[in-house]
Amino acid sequence: MISEFDLIVIQAGAMMRNKPQAMRQRGQRPMGIAGKAEKRTSMTAVSRRNFIAGSAGLAGVAAMAGIAGAALADQAAAPAEDGGHGAAEQPGKSGFSSSTTDDMRTAPTDTSWLTAPEPISDDEISETVDADVVVVGCGVAGLCAARAAAEAGAKVVVIEKAESYQYRSGQFGVYNSQIQQENGMDFDPRAAINAMMKEMGYRPDERIWNQWAEYSGPAFDWLLSASTKPIDFIDNTATSYNPDDITIQGTHFPVPEDFDASKEFSPTYPEATCTFVPDQGGILEENYQAALAAGAEFRFSCWARQLTRDGVANGTTGRADGVIAQTVDGTYFKVTAAKGVIMCAGDYGSNSNMVKYYCGGRTYPAVWMNMDAAGNPTNVGEGQQMGMWIGAKMEDGPHAPMTHTLGGALGCDAFFLANTRGQRFVNEDVAGQQLSTQLYRQPGEYGIQIFDDNYADQVGKMNCAHGSVNHIVEDDPTLDGYGMTIGKYSVATREMVEQSCDAIADTIEELADKLGLDETAKANLVASVERYNELCEAGVDSDFGKTAERMFPITQPPFYATKITAGGMLVCLGGLSMDPETLNVVDYDYQPIEGLFAAGNNMGGRILQDYPVAIGGVSHATAMTFGWLAGTIAATGEFPAEKTEIK
Repeated sequence: MISEFDLIVIQAGAMMRNKPQAMRQRGQRPMGIAGKAEKRTSMTAVSRRNFIAGSAGLAGVAAMAGIAGAALADQAAAPAEDGGHGAAEQPGKSGFSSSTTDDMRTAPTDTSWLTAPEPISDDEISETVDADVVVVGCGVAGLCAARAAAEAGAKVVVIEKAESYQYRSGQFGVYNSQIQQENGMDFDPRAAINAMMKEMGYRPDERIWNQWAEYSGPAFDWLLSASTKPIDFIDNTATSYNPDDITIQGTHFPVPEDFDASKEFSPTYPEATCTFVPDQGGILEENYQAALAAGAEFRFSCWARQLTRDGVANGTTGRADGVIAQTVDGTYFKVTAAKGVIMCAGDYGSNSNMVKYYCGGRTYPAVWMNMDAAGNPTNVGEGQQMGMWIGAKMEDGPHAPMTHTLGGALGCDAFFLANTRGQRFVNEDVAGQQLSTQLYRQPGEYGIQIFDDNYADQVGKMNCAHGSVNHIVEDDPTLDGYGMTIGKYSVATREMVEQSCDAIADTIEELADKLGLDETAKANLVASVERYNELCEAGVDSDFGKTAERMFPITQPPFYATKITAGGMLVCLGGLSMDPETLNVVDYDYQPIEGLFAAGNNMGGRILQDYPVAIGGVSHATAMTFGWLAGTIAATGEFPAEKTEIK
């Protein structure tokens, strides 16, 4: 069995591979202005076997790695005495408020991001560049915005503080794309939107999700249209793929024969999710080259510092018309925007003070941090801060930390779950995000998943949720050469399950002993399992309301136990409020700020309170969709003609 420490090392290695030094060691060149060099950055994926074999709760172990990473990030990103961005090697002054090393559960000690810093003066600016559209940030949203605007005829300049465009993993949750149509991946988008809105407490703007349903399919078609390579689709049981193609896998497709989302307590829509294999780096590289070919200019290793309105840095009236940025050597330059500024600068998950302020007073261990050209985390909230400084409204909270657990040996499947006191505490038939929320409220912030030797016949009756297992097979299902993406293990072997367990025993008492439970917890666990078996026999979960079809008794030895820890934070979602009719960012009177747009994690209104897992990959999908939309609208003043009519 792979130890917790081994998995921490694996995760930490994945994070460190994103550092500039590591990139250069791989023979890649640091970038300044693109078109002059080509390079891409990804979060290196963990192998499927290594990932699922980590017994201490998959995402929870990642969370443990994230604790160390978050501490390092906090240290590196702490505000400098002169108001700088943080680490001494990072250039110039910014006024950005970043993370501190205070306790995760204390109130934020720094709210300086709410106050605009002194404007950068004209005499500090060494260069002015004229453009039609300026894109701040070059993740999925920024890259799509840049390509869309450039293809629409606009002169585009992109400002990105890392050495290349940024991405993580590769799931996209979309509706009615051509590749879905060709492979029978159909679902009810209205039911899916309703499910996601329920998961998010009906806090988002549903009009934005209507636009996702209308435009995500055409946007995905457009994304794929940039490829000069064949597009290949494989299902979730495939064991090989062609690395020379752009490969898309249906994560839980085909779905188990009896699966019906309409009957689920926590419905999921696996037909929506397309996963790039091994990750989205290949298709983003194709889109990057397409953007270059269309004339977009990419300025990497440059930090956007302040926005202008009517030419005034941090101005609060008039049209948004430019960005002041800073090079790696500390030199300021300005890019004017005749048509629009599109904010795509990412989330603020590595800024503990912002997380506390907008997410209920606590933070979460950050996992998988992308790094800028100075070796500091990219996701510290500059885009949100710059927007607020010129009068944009930060959307009302609570904002949504993405902290979904991927479960234990059998993922997030609805098997019996107890806390460390041996007590059952939840309807196990919920998705990974909601389960993680409950786990954070238990002693030690983890639970114990228990099942018996009939599990191979039971997984096919489970939900097709994010992080679930639907098939037990004889042979190792790992794709040849495939590094696993987040939530990607719908197929497992008995060997993989057994390697992932923390304890296997012939009695519940022995299982409790192997788990190290004290006598009180042991007695509680025995009683809880006995009670659960009684409910299974009765066919009604009168304690927590789990669907009867998944009330599997724990009676056939050997018995298996695996720890499920609460998920580490992948991203913290909360952005600038916007008008869905125009995609303009709005002020506190909900009036549009002319010329200012937002997409990706700088965009408000799409994800609040909890990250929705009814559809895997909707964060990437909405970043892509609204990047495409914002780029098109900024350049032309109109939405794209391509649209899916929702009936």
